[in-house]
Amino acid sequence: MKAICCFLFVSIISLNNAFTAAIMRRRLGPEPVADVFEIRVDVRLHFPNFRLKKAYYALQEWKKVITSDPKGMTKNWDGIDVCSYNGVFCAKAPDAPNLSTVAVVDLNHGDIEGKLPPHLGLISDLSAFHINSNRFCGTVPNTFSRLTILNEFDISNNQFDGPFPNVVLDMPKLKYLDIRYNNFQGLLPPQLFDKDLDAIFLNHNRFSSTIPENIGNSKASVIVFADNEFKGHIPKSIGQMANLDEIIFANNQLSGCLPEELGLLHSTKVLDLSNNNFVGPIPRGIGNLKCIEMVDVAQNELIGTVVDVICTLPKLLNFTFSDNYFDRLEGKCEKPMRPELVFDYRRNCLRGKPDQKDEGKCLPVVKRQIDCESLRSVLDTKRRKPPMTRTRTTSVHGSITVSFRH
Repeated sequence: MKAICCFLFVSIISLNNAFTAAIMRRRLGPEPVADVFEIRVDVRLHFPNFRLKKAYYALQEWKKVITSDPKGMTKNWDGIDVCSYNGVFCAKAPDAPNLSTVAVVDLNHGDIEGKLPPHLGLISDLSAFHINSNRFCGTVPNTFSRLTILNEFDISNNQFDGPFPNVVLDMPKLKYLDIRYNNFQGLLPPQLFDKDLDAIFLNHNRFSSTIPENIGNSKASVIVFADNEFKGHIPKSIGQMANLDEIIFANNQLSGCLPEELGLLHSTKVLDLSNNNFVGPIPRGIGNLKCIEMVDVAQNELIGTVVDVICTLPKLLNFTFSDNYFDRLEGKCEKPMRPELVFDYRRNCLRGKPDQKDEGKCLPVVKRQIDCESLRSVLDTKRRKPPMTRTRTTSVHGSITVSFRH
Protein backbone atom coordinates (compact mmCIF):
# COMPACT_ATOMS: atom_id res chain seq x y z
CA MET A 1 0.00 0.00 0.00
CA LYS A 2 1.31 3.39 -0.92
CA ALA A 3 2.30 5.28 2.19
CA ILE A 4 0.03 8.16 3.07
CA CYS A 5 2.10 11.18 4.07
CA CYS A 6 1.53 14.69 5.08
CA PHE A 7 3.44 17.69 6.22
CA LEU A 8 3.87 18.74 9.80
CA PHE A 9 4.27 22.43 10.22
CA VAL A 10 5.57 23.52 13.62
CA SER A 11 5.04 27.22 14.09
CA ILE A 12 6.43 29.24 16.92
CA ILE A 13 4.99 32.57 18.01
CA SER A 14 7.64 35.21 17.26
CA LEU A 15 8.26 38.90 17.71
CA ASN A 16 6.61 41.47 15.51
CA ASN A 17 8.49 42.09 12.26
CA ALA A 18 9.93 45.47 13.17
CA PHE A 19 11.39 44.33 16.48
CA THR A 20 12.77 41.16 14.90
CA ALA A 21 14.46 43.20 12.19
CA ALA A 22 16.04 45.48 14.79
CA ILE A 23 17.50 42.51 16.62
CA MET A 24 18.80 40.95 13.42
CA ARG A 25 20.60 44.14 12.41
CA ARG A 26 22.77 43.98 15.52
CA ARG A 27 23.06 40.19 15.65
CA LEU A 28 26.59 38.80 15.26
CA GLY A 29 25.81 35.21 16.21
CA PRO A 30 24.70 32.15 14.21
CA GLU A 31 21.60 31.72 12.07
CA PRO A 32 18.25 32.82 13.57
CA VAL A 33 15.75 30.37 14.98
CA ALA A 34 13.50 28.91 12.28
CA ASP A 35 9.86 29.91 12.60
CA VAL A 36 8.58 26.85 10.72
CA PHE A 37 9.79 23.26 10.55
CA GLU A 38 8.54 21.25 7.60
CA ILE A 39 8.79 17.49 8.15
CA ARG A 40 7.23 14.73 6.06
CA VAL A 41 5.53 12.15 8.27
CA ASP A 42 3.40 9.05 7.97
CA VAL A 43 -0.09 9.77 9.30
CA ARG A 44 -0.51 6.10 10.16
CA LEU A 45 1.90 6.48 13.08
CA HIS A 46 0.20 6.81 16.46
CA PHE A 47 2.00 8.06 19.57
CA PRO A 48 1.10 7.90 23.27
CA ASN A 49 1.19 11.70 23.44
CA PHE A 50 2.15 14.78 21.49
CA ARG A 51 5.46 15.25 23.32
CA LEU A 52 6.72 11.85 22.25
CA LYS A 53 5.55 12.61 18.71
CA LYS A 54 7.68 15.78 18.64
CA ALA A 55 10.64 13.86 20.08
CA TYR A 56 10.25 11.21 17.36
CA TYR A 57 10.39 13.81 14.59
CA ALA A 58 13.35 15.59 16.20
CA LEU A 59 15.36 12.38 16.61
CA GLN A 60 14.59 11.22 13.08
CA GLU A 61 15.84 14.56 11.74
CA TRP A 62 18.97 14.19 13.85
CA LYS A 63 19.58 10.71 12.49
CA LYS A 64 19.49 12.12 8.96
CA VAL A 65 22.48 14.39 9.65
CA ILE A 66 24.56 11.71 11.40
CA THR A 67 27.16 10.74 8.80
CA SER A 68 29.08 8.11 10.78
CA ASP A 69 28.09 5.92 13.72
CA PRO A 70 30.81 3.25 14.02
CA LYS A 71 29.46 1.83 17.28
CA GLY A 72 25.88 1.66 16.04
CA MET A 73 24.52 3.78 18.86
CA THR A 74 21.63 5.07 16.73
CA LYS A 75 21.08 1.79 14.89
CA ASN A 76 17.77 1.12 16.68
CA TRP A 77 16.42 4.65 16.17
CA ASP A 78 13.45 3.37 14.20
CA GLY A 79 9.78 3.09 15.10
CA ILE A 80 7.62 5.20 17.35
CA ASP A 81 8.93 3.90 20.70
CA VAL A 82 11.52 6.62 21.21
CA CYS A 83 11.92 5.59 24.85
CA SER A 84 13.58 2.38 23.65
CA TYR A 85 16.16 4.18 21.50
CA ASN A 86 19.78 3.79 22.58
CA GLY A 87 20.87 6.87 24.52
CA VAL A 88 17.31 8.19 24.95
CA PHE A 89 15.72 8.05 28.38
CA CYS A 90 12.12 8.86 29.25
CA ALA A 91 10.46 9.94 32.48
CA LYS A 92 7.23 11.52 33.67
CA ALA A 93 6.78 15.04 32.39
CA PRO A 94 7.52 17.49 35.24
CA ASP A 95 4.40 19.52 34.52
CA ALA A 96 2.16 16.56 33.62
CA PRO A 97 3.01 13.40 35.62
CA ASN A 98 0.53 11.32 33.65
CA LEU A 99 2.56 11.84 30.45
CA SER A 100 5.80 10.15 29.49
CA THR A 101 8.40 12.38 27.81
CA VAL A 102 12.04 12.32 26.70
CA ALA A 103 14.07 13.59 29.66
CA VAL A 104 17.68 12.69 28.82
CA VAL A 105 19.79 12.21 25.71
CA ASP A 106 23.16 10.55 26.42
CA LEU A 107 25.34 9.54 23.49
CA ASN A 108 28.67 9.91 25.30
CA HIS A 109 31.72 8.15 23.82
CA GLY A 110 29.92 7.15 20.63
CA ASP A 111 32.51 8.45 18.14
CA ILE A 112 29.52 9.72 16.15
CA GLU A 113 30.05 12.18 13.32
CA GLY A 114 27.37 14.66 12.39
CA LYS A 115 25.66 17.92 13.32
CA LEU A 116 22.93 19.13 15.65
CA PRO A 117 19.73 19.96 13.72
CA PRO A 118 17.47 22.79 14.93
CA HIS A 119 14.65 20.27 15.38
CA LEU A 120 16.22 19.13 18.67
CA GLY A 121 14.64 22.23 20.21
CA LEU A 122 11.32 20.37 19.98
CA ILE A 123 12.38 18.01 22.81
CA SER A 124 11.48 20.70 25.30
CA ASP A 125 11.37 18.45 28.40
CA LEU A 126 15.07 17.56 28.26
CA SER A 127 16.85 17.89 31.60
CA ALA A 128 20.22 16.56 30.40
CA PHE A 129 21.92 16.57 27.00
CA HIS A 130 25.21 14.64 26.95
CA ILE A 131 27.13 14.01 23.73
CA ASN A 132 30.74 14.18 24.87
CA SER A 133 33.55 12.34 23.07
CA ASN A 134 32.08 12.27 19.58
CA ARG A 135 32.80 14.07 16.29
CA PHE A 136 29.87 16.45 16.12
CA CYS A 137 30.72 19.69 14.38
CA GLY A 138 29.22 23.02 13.37
CA THR A 139 27.40 25.22 15.88
CA VAL A 140 24.75 24.80 18.56
CA PRO A 141 21.32 25.73 17.09
CA ASN A 142 19.52 28.70 18.58
CA THR A 143 16.45 26.48 18.97
CA PHE A 144 18.17 25.00 22.05
CA SER A 145 16.87 28.10 23.85
CA ARG A 146 13.55 26.23 23.99
CA LEU A 147 15.07 23.66 26.34
CA THR A 148 13.80 25.65 29.29
CA ILE A 149 14.32 22.96 31.95
CA LEU A 150 17.71 21.74 30.74
CA ASN A 151 19.99 21.24 33.75
CA GLU A 152 23.09 19.66 32.19
CA PHE A 153 24.61 20.52 28.81
CA ASP A 154 27.74 18.54 27.91
CA ILE A 155 29.06 18.79 24.35
CA SER A 156 32.73 18.39 25.31
CA ASN A 157 35.37 16.66 23.22
CA ASN A 158 33.77 17.27 19.83
CA GLN A 159 34.55 19.51 16.86
CA PHE A 160 32.17 22.43 17.39
CA ASP A 161 33.49 25.81 16.31
CA GLY A 162 32.59 29.46 16.00
CA PRO A 163 32.01 31.95 18.84
CA PHE A 164 30.85 31.05 22.32
CA PRO A 165 27.43 29.33 22.01
CA ASN A 166 25.36 32.21 23.37
CA VAL A 167 22.22 30.10 23.27
CA VAL A 168 23.26 28.60 26.63
CA LEU A 169 22.66 32.02 28.19
CA ASP A 170 18.97 31.52 27.46
CA MET A 171 18.68 28.19 29.26
CA PRO A 172 17.13 29.35 32.57
CA LYS A 173 17.62 26.11 34.56
CA LEU A 174 21.14 25.28 33.39
CA LYS A 175 23.55 24.29 36.17
CA TYR A 176 26.27 22.27 34.44
CA LEU A 177 27.98 23.63 31.31
CA ASP A 178 30.75 21.63 29.65
CA ILE A 179 32.04 22.80 26.26
CA ARG A 180 35.72 21.88 26.72
CA TYR A 181 37.85 20.27 24.00
CA ASN A 182 36.21 21.98 21.02
CA ASN A 183 37.21 24.83 18.71
CA PHE A 184 35.15 27.68 20.11
CA GLN A 185 36.96 30.99 19.83
CA GLY A 186 36.79 34.72 20.39
CA LEU A 187 35.19 36.55 23.29
CA LEU A 188 33.67 35.19 26.46
CA PRO A 189 30.34 36.91 27.26
CA PRO A 190 30.15 38.55 30.71
CA GLN A 191 26.54 37.30 31.02
CA LEU A 192 27.94 33.80 31.59
CA PHE A 193 28.99 34.76 35.12
CA ASP A 194 25.59 36.19 35.97
CA LYS A 195 23.94 32.81 35.41
CA ASP A 196 23.25 30.49 38.34
CA LEU A 197 25.69 27.79 37.18
CA ASP A 198 27.46 25.30 39.43
CA ALA A 199 30.13 24.10 36.97
CA ILE A 200 31.69 25.86 33.96
CA PHE A 201 34.21 23.97 31.81
CA LEU A 202 35.72 26.12 29.04
CA ASN A 203 39.15 24.54 28.74
CA HIS A 204 40.90 23.45 25.55
CA ASN A 205 39.22 25.86 23.17
CA ARG A 206 40.55 29.02 21.51
CA PHE A 207 38.93 31.78 23.54
CA SER A 208 41.08 34.91 23.41
CA SER A 209 39.28 37.58 25.42
CA THR A 210 40.10 38.94 28.85
CA ILE A 211 38.44 37.38 31.89
CA PRO A 212 35.19 39.38 32.36
CA GLU A 213 35.30 41.77 35.30
CA ASN A 214 32.06 40.33 36.71
CA ILE A 215 33.52 36.86 37.27
CA GLY A 216 32.90 37.49 40.98
CA ASN A 217 29.15 37.32 40.37
CA SER A 218 29.39 33.62 39.58
CA LYS A 219 28.03 31.11 42.10
CA ALA A 220 29.92 28.24 40.46
CA SER A 221 31.90 25.77 42.52
CA VAL A 222 34.16 24.80 39.59
CA ILE A 223 35.43 26.97 36.73
CA VAL A 224 38.12 25.83 34.30
CA PHE A 225 39.65 28.39 31.89
CA ALA A 226 42.72 26.27 31.09
CA ASP A 227 44.36 25.86 27.69
CA ASN A 228 42.89 28.82 25.86
CA GLU A 229 44.35 32.21 24.90
CA PHE A 230 42.87 34.40 27.64
CA LYS A 231 44.74 37.66 28.18
CA GLY A 232 44.91 40.46 30.73
CA HIS A 233 44.70 40.23 34.49
CA ILE A 234 42.54 38.29 36.93
CA PRO A 235 39.74 40.64 38.06
CA LYS A 236 39.66 41.62 41.72
CA SER A 237 36.02 40.55 41.90
CA ILE A 238 37.24 36.96 42.10
CA GLY A 239 37.36 37.45 45.86
CA GLN A 240 33.53 37.48 45.94
CA MET A 241 33.24 33.85 44.83
CA ALA A 242 32.14 32.32 48.11
CA ASN A 243 31.14 28.94 46.63
CA LEU A 244 34.32 28.33 44.66
CA ASP A 245 35.87 24.90 45.15
CA GLU A 246 38.18 24.75 42.13
CA ILE A 247 39.45 27.34 39.67
CA ILE A 248 42.02 26.64 36.97
CA PHE A 249 43.64 29.34 34.82
CA ALA A 250 46.54 27.18 33.57
CA ASN A 251 48.10 27.51 30.11
CA ASN A 252 46.82 30.89 28.97
CA GLN A 253 48.38 34.30 28.33
CA LEU A 254 47.24 36.02 31.53
CA SER A 255 49.53 38.66 32.96
CA GLY A 256 49.95 41.30 35.65
CA CYS A 257 50.22 40.65 39.36
CA LEU A 258 48.18 38.05 41.20
CA PRO A 259 45.36 39.90 43.00
CA GLU A 260 45.38 39.98 46.79
CA GLU A 261 41.70 39.06 46.59
CA LEU A 262 42.74 35.45 45.95
CA GLY A 263 43.16 35.35 49.72
CA LEU A 264 39.37 35.66 50.11
CA LEU A 265 38.62 32.28 48.50
CA HIS A 266 38.11 30.57 51.84
CA SER A 267 36.28 27.53 50.42
CA THR A 268 38.66 26.85 47.55
CA LYS A 269 40.59 23.56 47.40
CA VAL A 270 42.35 23.84 44.03
CA LEU A 271 44.00 26.99 42.67
CA ASP A 272 45.97 26.56 39.44
CA LEU A 273 47.63 29.64 37.93
CA SER A 274 50.44 27.84 36.11
CA ASN A 275 51.97 28.60 32.72
CA ASN A 276 50.93 32.22 32.29
CA ASN A 277 52.81 35.53 32.39
CA PHE A 278 52.15 36.63 35.96
CA VAL A 279 54.74 38.84 37.65
CA GLY A 280 55.44 40.22 41.11
CA PRO A 281 55.19 38.43 44.46
CA ILE A 282 52.85 35.65 45.44
CA PRO A 283 50.09 37.22 47.59
CA ARG A 284 50.49 36.54 51.31
CA GLY A 285 46.71 36.33 51.49
CA ILE A 286 46.88 32.86 49.96
CA GLY A 287 47.99 31.89 53.43
CA ASN A 288 44.39 32.47 54.54
CA LEU A 289 43.03 29.62 52.41
CA LYS A 290 42.47 27.06 55.14
CA CYS A 291 40.70 24.62 52.79
CA ILE A 292 43.29 24.72 50.02
CA GLU A 293 44.81 21.39 48.98
CA MET A 294 46.66 22.27 45.79
CA VAL A 295 48.34 25.51 44.70
CA ASP A 296 50.18 25.65 41.38
CA VAL A 297 51.88 28.85 40.24
CA ALA A 298 54.58 27.19 38.10
CA GLN A 299 55.91 28.69 34.86
CA ASN A 300 55.35 32.37 35.50
CA GLU A 301 57.71 35.24 36.36
CA LEU A 302 56.91 35.52 40.06
CA ILE A 303 59.60 36.93 42.33
CA GLY A 304 60.38 37.48 46.00
CA THR A 305 59.97 35.18 48.98
CA VAL A 306 57.88 32.05 49.38
CA VAL A 307 56.35 32.57 52.80
CA ASP A 308 55.66 30.22 55.72
CA VAL A 309 51.97 31.08 55.95
CA ILE A 310 51.41 29.32 52.63
CA CYS A 311 53.73 26.38 53.23
CA THR A 312 52.04 25.56 56.53
CA LEU A 313 48.41 25.67 55.42
CA PRO A 314 46.65 22.84 57.28
CA LYS A 315 45.13 20.96 54.30
CA LEU A 316 47.82 21.71 51.71
CA LEU A 317 49.02 18.60 49.86
CA ASN A 318 50.84 20.03 46.84
CA PHE A 319 52.48 23.41 46.38
CA THR A 320 54.17 23.79 42.99
CA PHE A 321 56.08 27.02 42.41
CA SER A 322 58.73 25.77 39.98
CA ASP A 323 59.94 27.74 36.94
CA ASN A 324 59.66 31.20 38.47
CA TYR A 325 62.21 33.65 39.91
CA PHE A 326 61.75 33.24 43.66
CA ASP A 327 65.06 33.94 45.44
CA ARG A 328 64.20 33.09 49.04
CA LEU A 329 62.28 30.52 51.07
CA GLU A 330 61.14 31.17 54.61
CA GLY A 331 62.16 28.47 57.07
CA LYS A 332 59.09 26.23 56.96
CA CYS A 333 59.13 26.22 53.15
CA GLU A 334 62.60 24.68 53.08
CA LYS A 335 61.23 21.23 53.77
CA PRO A 336 57.64 19.94 53.96
CA MET A 337 56.35 19.75 57.53
CA ARG A 338 54.23 16.65 56.78
CA PRO A 339 55.16 13.49 54.85
CA GLU A 340 52.19 13.77 52.49
CA LEU A 341 53.03 17.38 51.56
CA VAL A 342 54.91 17.95 48.28
CA PHE A 343 56.84 21.12 47.33
CA ASP A 344 58.27 21.65 43.85
CA TYR A 345 60.75 24.55 43.79
CA ARG A 346 62.87 23.59 40.77
CA ARG A 347 64.11 26.18 38.26
CA ASN A 348 63.93 29.23 40.49
CA CYS A 349 66.73 31.44 41.79
CA LEU A 350 67.23 29.78 45.19
CA ARG A 351 70.90 29.70 46.14
CA GLY A 352 72.11 26.37 47.45
CA LYS A 353 69.15 24.46 46.03
CA PRO A 354 69.54 21.95 43.20
CA ASP A 355 68.21 22.44 39.68
CA GLN A 356 67.95 26.25 39.73
CA LYS A 357 68.28 28.90 37.00
CA ASP A 358 71.75 30.37 36.46
CA GLU A 359 72.56 33.73 37.98
CA GLY A 360 72.75 35.52 34.65
CA LYS A 361 69.14 34.66 33.93
CA CYS A 362 67.95 35.40 37.46
CA LEU A 363 69.45 38.84 38.17
CA PRO A 364 67.54 40.94 35.59
CA VAL A 365 64.20 39.55 36.78
CA VAL A 366 64.84 39.35 40.52
CA LYS A 367 65.90 43.01 40.63
CA ARG A 368 62.97 44.19 38.56
CA GLN A 369 60.75 46.71 40.34
CA ILE A 370 57.08 45.79 40.00
CA ASP A 371 54.32 48.30 40.73
CA CYS A 372 51.25 46.07 40.66
CA GLU A 373 48.66 48.85 40.75
CA SER A 374 50.29 50.72 37.87
CA LEU A 375 50.57 47.51 35.90
CA ARG A 376 46.90 46.76 36.51
CA SER A 377 45.97 50.23 35.24
CA VAL A 378 47.97 49.65 32.06
CA LEU A 379 46.27 46.30 31.49
CA ASP A 380 42.87 47.87 32.15
CA THR A 381 43.39 50.37 29.33
CA LYS A 382 44.08 47.49 26.97
CA ARG A 383 40.92 45.60 27.83
CA ARG A 384 38.51 45.62 24.94
CA LYS A 385 34.85 46.04 25.71
CA PRO A 386 33.14 42.98 24.20
CA PRO A 387 30.73 43.83 21.40
CA MET A 388 27.11 42.81 21.47
CA THR A 389 27.40 39.19 20.40
CA ARG A 390 24.38 37.72 22.05
CA THR A 391 21.47 36.53 19.97
CA ARG A 392 18.22 37.09 21.79
CA THR A 393 16.29 33.91 21.28
CA THR A 394 14.15 34.00 24.40
CA SER A 395 11.50 35.87 22.51
CA VAL A 396 10.58 32.83 20.41
CA HIS A 397 9.69 30.47 23.23
CA GLY A 398 5.97 30.79 22.62
CA SER A 399 3.34 28.13 22.17
CA ILE A 400 3.55 25.56 19.39
CA THR A 401 0.67 24.84 17.02
CA VAL A 402 0.47 21.91 14.61
CA SER A 403 -1.61 21.49 11.46
CA PHE A 404 -1.69 18.57 9.04
CA ARG A 405 -2.14 18.72 5.28
CA HIS A 406 -3.19 15.54 3.48
